Amino acid sequence: MQSRGRDGRWAPLNGGAEGGLGYHDYRGHMSTVETLACIPVDWGIDWGSVPDWFGGLGTVGTLLFGVLSLRRELRARRREDRAAQARQARLVSSTTRTEGKGVLRVRVANDSDGPVFDLAVTPVAHTGDPGPGGRQVPVATVTGPVDRLDGGAAAELFINVDRSVDLSGYASATVQLRFTDQQGNRWQREGTGQPQPDLGDEAAPARRSWLRRWPSRSR
Repeated sequence: MQSRGRDGRWAPLNGGAEGGLGYHDYRGHMSTVETLACIPVDWGIDWGSVPDWFGGLGTVGTLLFGVLSLRRELRARRREDRAAQARQARLVSSTTRTEGKGVLRVRVANDSDGPVFDLAVTPVAHTGDPGPGGRQVPVATVTGPVDRLDGGAAAELFINVDRSVDLSGYASATVQLRFTDQQGNRWQREGTGQPQPDLGDEAAPARRSWLRRWPSRSR
């Protein structure tokens, strides 16, 4: 190996022997060959063995299975919580009867053990049997919303619909019943359908006419 002297000539680095692996610049720089020669062949990295790799994959699979199981458990718990919240709401129902061209007679029954509050009703007219796609009917006056309906009690409401609507032209009518349970949850239920959380605005106070309650009784 040679090195370059101050006169610019190359001199051997290996004691005068020619044919070294590279040349060293007196200015402190190494040639490309010398740099490559200094790179170790063995990096000393332990890449592990096949059993180690399979063991690592097994650990990842176990963690993934645990995460998925936890998600399923949380979803099931949320369903149970919703079912528990709706337990009282399922016991509050309504039946509707048309009287004349513009009056609905609605009976609201609370078969639960606790009171419900702030009942409000929205008439829905159907050209056939009650179901999705009915027409919401504007209301002129309504007996309510009811401030409180005790457990085991029923209330009868009379709804006068807007004059532009002739209820005799429809095959049936139901009401969307909204109320607040004793836990403070707001619900919406139409006919015999399942109660759903009421995410809309609170029903605006309607003009009251009169309310006739049947006495509370055990069911």
